[in-house]
Amino acid sequence: MKKLLMLILCGGLLVGCSSASGYDVKLSDADDVLVSGSGINVTKQGYFESLLKKYGSENILSKTLEAIADKEVNNQEELDKLVKEREKTYSDYADGDLEKYAKYLGYNSKEDYINEALIPDAKQELLRNKYIEDNFDKLLTDYQVCSFKKILVDKESTALTLIKEVKSEEDFDKKMKEYGTNAEDAGTVTKNSTLDDNLKTALKDLIAVKADGVYSTAIKLSDEKYAVLYMYNTDHKDKDALEKALSSDSSLKTETEVYYLKKYNFTVNDSKLKNEIQELNKDYIG
Repeated sequence: MKKLLMLILCGGLLVGCSSASGYDVKLSDADDVLVSGSGINVTKQGYFESLLKKYGSENILSKTLEAIADKEVNNQEELDKLVKEREKTYSDYADGDLEKYAKYLGYNSKEDYINEALIPDAKQELLRNKYIEDNFDKLLTDYQVCSFKKILVDKESTALTLIKEVKSEEDFDKKMKEYGTNAEDAGTVTKNSTLDDNLKTALKDLIAVKADGVYSTAIKLSDEKYAVLYMYNTDHKDKDALEKALSSDSSLKTETEVYYLKKYNFTVNDSKLKNEIQELNKDYIG
């Protein structure tokens, strides 16, 4: 896949890339012709600017975050463990053959895939984990993180009866079996998880629950059903589940990137590239 991208890129460049496209950065040998032929004239500057236009902003951002992760992530044992887990996950896509999977993606070898993709990605996850660890309590509140099981019923009276009858998690689990597909363990969620809008609105109250048990209120959902919830991990002892939910939240990922880019005074001196990076997220450059 990586090779295919380069072929497509090169193919797209063979139709007139010699004109400037507004970037401030100029190569010292900008006018040297890289590719020529009948109706074709690609200078080094044209090729360079085409690369910037297609991949410049995202690539610069990615490389900057990789450099930051290299400074911030220093637990080699933890990194090695995470990379090994990912090797196993992705090799399963090719019947246990990571070499085969890597070449399918366009890498020359398994080692290239590990070094160019798995390790950088794992470092970014560890960077997020560091940010989460440093700001854990605040992030739990900001992202309204909580864990619950739920049973859906058609009538409020039925929901209120369940709330009254259930005295323990064992009771709730038995009721879940009775309700079959209308019951599930939602796991640990954040305000950005896929949830009914009314349930999302209720999260600000759910995170205030300080003891495991049936939530005292039946929550009316947007489809007119009622949700009865059993709250668990309210003491946050299963910290791994909470951190995993935060790390998987796309908004938290962006927040982490913005924090570290500002910490390291991320500056882009090319005005067009700067604008393109700000189009990705206006907060990336302060």
